[in-house]
Amino acid sequence: MDGMIMKWQAMSICWATGSFPLPKQCIRILRYDFFSVLLISVLFFSTSLSNAGEKSLPFSIGEEIKYTVSWEMVRAGEASFKILPFTKINGEKAYHFKLEVKSNRYIDMLYKIRDRHEGFTDYEVTQSFLYKKTQSGKDRRQVKVRFDWEDKTATYSNFGNKRDPITIPLNTFDPISTFYKMRTLNFKTDQDLSFPVTDGKKCFTQKGKVVKREKITVSSGTFDTYQLDVQVDHFSGVFKKSENPTVKLWVTADGRKIPVRIKVKVFIGSVIFDLVSVN
Repeated sequence: MDGMIMKWQAMSICWATGSFPLPKQCIRILRYDFFSVLLISVLFFSTSLSNAGEKSLPFSIGEEIKYTVSWEMVRAGEASFKILPFTKINGEKAYHFKLEVKSNRYIDMLYKIRDRHEGFTDYEVTQSFLYKKTQSGKDRRQVKVRFDWEDKTATYSNFGNKRDPITIPLNTFDPISTFYKMRTLNFKTDQDLSFPVTDGKKCFTQKGKVVKREKITVSSGTFDTYQLDVQVDHFSGVFKKSENPTVKLWVTADGRKIPVRIKVKVFIGSVIFDLVSVN
């Protein structure tokens, strides 16, 4: 009951001021807990599944997927995934995936967000080579995570300050690249799935379940999707402070496996990522 009161008090302030500022807990989801939110989109990568070859990849250079980010009825910002031209990492041809997240002009007055995440994988999308995160504003970050597959380690650094390497299992991906690896897989109802993931500071096994197949409607249209639920035991921040937090994902049931909606429910309300366009 206290959580519901807090939510409606916050929303009342939004409507009264006309500027629609979000509680800092909600902004935390948009930025600090964004890694956790991304895990929703990638949670269905499983090392027991075979790797997809070049011909079966459901995406190509130049693809861009855009989302709106909202808290309850309040528009908070937008996010976009892009596939940039091939590059080379340590002399090997690599995919270059990019995610950009930014707050809108109302949220900028409270807490401006202009973040960029980049993931680099081998040409067959079987493993990550490099992960980069650039975070602007008061809490600036210049993060790099380098993957060493000879030693099976990942090394995190921020502005050049390195941490000790951590051990990772085979087929561990960075958060951004796993978004695309997920799209090469096949889903079925009642399927239990798990996968290893790392941001360079920790590596753990994330679990989830394919719940059902259903049609949902967002601003960009109506889609036939699979609904997927994620286990949030490993998530931190507002997830730890919430009673019975939930994270749900709806992915198109076609060959593209595009996430249509991501819904995060915590004690201050629901944060929703809705598909706007795919170019």
